[in-house]
Amino acid sequence: MNLAKLKGKIREKDKTYEQCAKAIDRTPATFCAKMNGKAKFFIDELDKLGDYLEMDSAERNDIFLN
Repeated sequence: MNLAKLKGKIREKDKTYEQCAKAIDRTPATFCAKMNGKAKFFIDELDKLGDYLEMDSAERNDIFLN
């Protein structure tokens, strides 16, 4: 997982961690832990987050599978 690219994508889409947390049905604290590498994302969370950030399959592969 390339967290730096994911953080960039969140900024690019002008979203907050709180908004992203809500989109994947998690608390902001849980989302922050995931974004700081202290907890792992589940596949369903990544799917929801990719949809929320309007990422195509190439972007998802580049960010989530690296």
